[in-house]
Amino acid sequence: MKRIRQENTVKEIIENFPVTRRIFETYGIMCGGNILPDKPLSFFAKMHNISPDKLIDDIQKIIDGAIDSNSDMAITKPQTEHVYEIFVKTAILIVLSTGCLYGASLLAYMAFRNSMTSVSWILLETHGDTQVYGWVGLFIMGISYFALPKFWNTMLYSTPLAYKSFFLIIAGMLLSFVFKTLSYYFGFFFFKVLVLFGCTLQATSITLFIYNICRTYISAEKQKYEPYEWFFLSSYLWFIFQTIAFIILYFHFTVVQNTDIPDAFKNPIRHIQIMGFACMVIIGIFTKTLPIFLGIQEPNQKVSGYVLHILNISIALRTFSGFYKEYTSNLHGFFTAIFCIAGILETVGIFLFIYNLNLFNRRKTVKNPTNLPTGFRKYIRVALVWLFISESAFLIFTIYESLSGEQVSHALFGAYRHAIFVGFISMMILGCASKMIPLSKGVKLCSTRLLTMTFIFINVGCVCRVVAQPLASHFYPSLYPIMGISGFLEYAAMFFFGINTWKTMRLNVEEETTEHIEVATANTNVYQLIKQYPQTLDILLDFGFKQLKNPLLRNTLARTISLGQAVQINPVNLEELLKALNNAIKTCIKVKVA
Repeated sequence: MKRIRQENTVKEIIENFPVTRRIFETYGIMCGGNILPDKPLSFFAKMHNISPDKLIDDIQKIIDGAIDSNSDMAITKPQTEHVYEIFVKTAILIVLSTGCLYGASLLAYMAFRNSMTSVSWILLETHGDTQVYGWVGLFIMGISYFALPKFWNTMLYSTPLAYKSFFLIIAGMLLSFVFKTLSYYFGFFFFKVLVLFGCTLQATSITLFIYNICRTYISAEKQKYEPYEWFFLSSYLWFIFQTIAFIILYFHFTVVQNTDIPDAFKNPIRHIQIMGFACMVIIGIFTKTLPIFLGIQEPNQKVSGYVLHILNISIALRTFSGFYKEYTSNLHGFFTAIFCIAGILETVGIFLFIYNLNLFNRRKTVKNPTNLPTGFRKYIRVALVWLFISESAFLIFTIYESLSGEQVSHALFGAYRHAIFVGFISMMILGCASKMIPLSKGVKLCSTRLLTMTFIFINVGCVCRVVAQPLASHFYPSLYPIMGISGFLEYAAMFFFGINTWKTMRLNVEEETTEHIEVATANTNVYQLIKQYPQTLDILLDFGFKQLKNPLLRNTLARTISLGQAVQINPVNLEELLKALNNAIKTCIKVKVA
C-alpha cells in the first residue's frame, strides 16, 4: 500500500504506517487505544465530519515525510476547533449594537424624561430578548462548543450542526426583534406570524445545539458523571423550555386573542432565562474550572448536588406559582405560599453555592505553592458579590410581595435584574472569556490593561444604575442623569472587552523564546518541557494527563499552563511527578553529553 485511498481501513493504515496514528489522535478519535477501527477511511471521515480529501492528504504527507513526525503544527487542525469563534464574535457585535447600545439609549431617554415608564414596554422587551439570546445565549453556545469537548477529551459531534444552530438562532432573533416591534405599532397579523416563525427558528436552533452537545457527550469515554454536567444539562433544558413556553403563550394571547401576554406569564419566562439558563450554566462552569484556574479547593460534590436540586425545584415552583397565582382567586393564597417558598429556596441554593466555592476561605484557597494565574480573580469575586446582593434583594422582594400582596415597583425590580444580569452574568462571561479564549488559541490575552478597564467601567456603570434607578424613581429625581450615564459606562466596558477579545482571537501561536530546561519545577511550561524532552510525554500520560494525547491540546492548552497548574486539572502528587520528570531529564542530558 503506497498510496492511501478512501477504501483503506484505519486499522490497515496504522498497522502499515504506525506514524499515522498521530493523525487520528489529532482528530481526537484514537486517544492512544490499542483497538484499531476496522472501518474504511471514508466511513471514518463521514462519522466524524472530516473532509476525506483533507484527511487523506494529511496521512499521505506524514507517510511521504512531507510532515515532520515531531511537528504538531504541521497537521491540519479540524474545523471544529474554532467553530466557537463565529458565536463569540457575533455575540460581541450584537451586544455592541442592538444589545448594550440599544439599552443605553433607551435608559438615557428615560433619564431625560425623568420617568421609568416613558419608554414603551415592547422596546424594553426586545432589548431584553436580544441580550438573552444574542449576548448570553450565543456566548454560552460558543463556549459550550469549545469547552465541553475538551472537558470530555473528545471532538465536537458535528460542525455542520453547530453552524446550522448559529444561522437559525440569528435568523430567529432578527425576525423576532424587527417584527415584534412593528406588530406592536401597526398591528398587522402577518407581522405577528413572522414573530412566531422567528421564535420557532430559535427553538429549533436550541434543539440542534442540545442534540449536538449530547451526541458529543455520548462519544466521550466517560466512566462517571460529574456535578457540573448536570448543571449544564439543566441549563439547556430550561433554555429550550422557556422558548417553547413563549411560543405557546405568544400564539395563544397575541395571535389568537389579539392581546398582549400578561405579566404573570412574562415574569416567570424571564426568570427562567436568567436563573434557569444563564445562572445554571455559569454555576456549572464555576464548578468545573475555578479549582483549575484559581487553585482553590474543589467544591464538595454532595453540596453541589444539593445546590442543583434546590435551584431546579425553586425555579419549577416559581414558574408554576407565577403562572397560576394571578388567575386562581380561590387558591391565590396557596400559590402565593408556593411563590414565597420558591424564592426562599432559590436564595438558600445560591448562598450554598457561594459558600461551597471556597473562594473566600483563605485556608482553602491554594492547594499547591504554584504561580497560579489569578489575574481575573477580581472578576470572579466581584461577580459573586453582585450575585449575593441581587439574591438578597430578590429574597426581600419575594417576602414583601407574598405578605403585602403588592408588587415591587418597576424601578426596584429592574435594579435587581440589572444587578444579576450585568453584575453577575455579564461579569462572569467577561472573566471566563478572558481565560478560555486565550487557552483556545494557545496565546496570552492581548491586553491586560483593556481587561482592567473593562472591569472598572462595568462595575462603575452597574453601581450607578442599581443605586440611582430606585432612588431617582422614588426619592431623588436629580439622580436620573447618573442613571442615564450608567448605560454608556457599561457600553464602554463592552467595547473594551470586544476589542480585547477580537484581537486575541486573531493572534497566531508564536514560538516562545525560553531558556533551556535542565530541572523541571512547578513553574515549568508543559509545552516547552515536552518539546525539549519528548520522552516526558509518556511520563505525563502515565500520570493520567490523557488530554496531552491530542497534539492540538499540546499546542494550545499546554502552552499556557505550568506543571503546577496541570496538577490542578488532573490532581496528582506534584512531588512524585517532578521526581519522575527530572529523572528522565537527567537521563536524556547524560545521553546527549555522552
